[in-house]
Amino acid sequence: REDSGERISDWLASFNNVQVCSIEQAADIADLIIIATAPKHVREVAYWLGDVRNKVIIDATSNIHAPDEELVKTICAIQAITGSIHIVKAFNTRGYEQILKPLFRDQKVELILMGDSIKAKEIMKILAVELGIHYSFDFGGNENVLIFNELTKCWRNLKQVSTPVHAAIRVLKH
Repeated sequence: REDSGERISDWLASFNNVQVCSIEQAADIADLIIIATAPKHVREVAYWLGDVRNKVIIDATSNIHAPDEELVKTICAIQAITGSIHIVKAFNTRGYEQILKPLFRDQKVELILMGDSIKAKEIMKILAVELGIHYSFDFGGNENVLIFNELTKCWRNLKQVSTPVHAAIRVLKH
């Protein structure tokens, strides 16, 4: 709905420590930027950021739900557009809802980190610990983007295959 953005802004403004502003304004005053959008929108968002060459950017996008024709090398696009060298791709192994409750059937959420910036990776690890995520695996640098995208395709295929199996198991239990 068109008015949902206004309602969210009003709700956020009700908090004393939250300031509602544009992406451009937020990027200008932030030291750390998190991009969490559909991969097909990453380029557009990166252009909105303005001059963020000296800022740390966390790429929290995921190609898992994107069709093959929409796969984007997001970390590379962000770096090419912004000129920032401090970018880290952070991919959690369970789904965003598990970050809110970091235990998943007695297993903790894990992060896979990828990028050329050691600084960005270390900051992401600190942030992860603050969120209750204590396991971060370094997947290497930007040279592994193609491999990582292939892995997300595998996860997507497994998700499509596993959904009917889970549904069938639920039916059999009843």
